[in-house]
Amino acid sequence: MSTETSTETTGTGTRTASSELLAAGAVLPADTADAGPGAVPLTARTYRHPALGDERVVVRLAAAELGAAEDLAAGFLGLVPDGEPAVVGLGRRQALGFPEWVLVHHPEDGHHALALVPELDRLARQAKTKPKAALDACTEISERLAASLPHFLPVFLEQAARVFLAVENTTYAAQLFGRARAAEARYGLAVDEDRLDAVFLEFALAGALPVKVLTGYGKELAQRVSPAEAFTRFRRLCVRRTAGGLAPSAQATTELRRLARAAGLTGNLPEQEYLA
Repeated sequence: MSTETSTETTGTGTRTASSELLAAGAVLPADTADAGPGAVPLTARTYRHPALGDERVVVRLAAAELGAAEDLAAGFLGLVPDGEPAVVGLGRRQALGFPEWVLVHHPEDGHHALALVPELDRLARQAKTKPKAALDACTEISERLAASLPHFLPVFLEQAARVFLAVENTTYAAQLFGRARAAEARYGLAVDEDRLDAVFLEFALAGALPVKVLTGYGKELAQRVSPAEAFTRFRRLCVRRTAGGLAPSAQATTELRRLARAAGLTGNLPEQEYLA
């Protein structure tokens, strides 16, 4: 059964009712036509564990595109996939978070990542009623990680930002997202461009990506990848951001023109494709 299509035009652009539900954390029917670029198939993945016997299973909801990574993370805990995952609907696009990213990419540090989960849970309980205390606690954890496990910082800070997104505090979420990017630069951490694309889109569609950070991303891309790739990645993010209901940004358009020139593209076609 598909959802009824409706749209609302605001000062920030046009959003459909389905994309609004998705942004609020809803799971939509798999055949929803107007969910927008932030929607991805959501699967129910079933696992078994020797300690649970034959009668009990563990079920995790995960984006289909992150399925292999979720299976690896579950394997760190001794969970074994049981059967094929079933698509249960559409969920919000989200990059592999914390601690799963650590369990997949740095399994040797997995126990350190899991030890931080209770602290993230405490942040989540405080975020709505005591947001400043939660932010201060996040800062304290970040300082500890900077001293011993700096490669945790980007994904940890992104996960903390999602805690604030869940209580509609986009101001603190945007601050933490900015800190995640600053940590990558400060500690010279390797960047997975595809993962970063997904994270920028996720936070842009959630309204937690300041234009200054968006345009800064274009400049950083130009330093890391070829001119053609920098233009392609930045243009794709801008187009998806606008398709998700956010108004085109004049500053982003300026950055897009700069990247187009660097890539040897002439005329105003790149700009028109973004603004169309």
